[in-house]
Amino acid sequence: MRSLRCSKCGETTRCTFNRRITPRDQQSGSVLVQTSDGRELVVELFDISPHGVGFDLSVRDTNKLTVGRDIQFKCKWNPQLLSQGVYTVRSVKGQRVGVEKRT
Repeated sequence: MRSLRCSKCGETTRCTFNRRITPRDQQSGSVLVQTSDGRELVVELFDISPHGVGFDLSVRDTNKLTVGRDIQFKCKWNPQLLSQGVYTVRSVKGQRVGVEKRT
């Protein structure tokens, strides 16, 4: 979040910048994440792009995913939404996790 101040009227607005080259689609719903060691976690989708996925973990699961770990998704309500490929965790900030599709 950043604050921007208008040079004409002085009003301040808080906003978030999207510096990604490809757009992200907002998406919500519960999906199952399988880790490489066999753990299964229920997560809430946040956004999807052609190269990755952003999702939120529950507070109790925040220490179960670390950067560099490989995961897979299972989406029962829309199996085509997330391919059966492998994703690598690229960032963990609090409960928000960003993963990149492995090529």
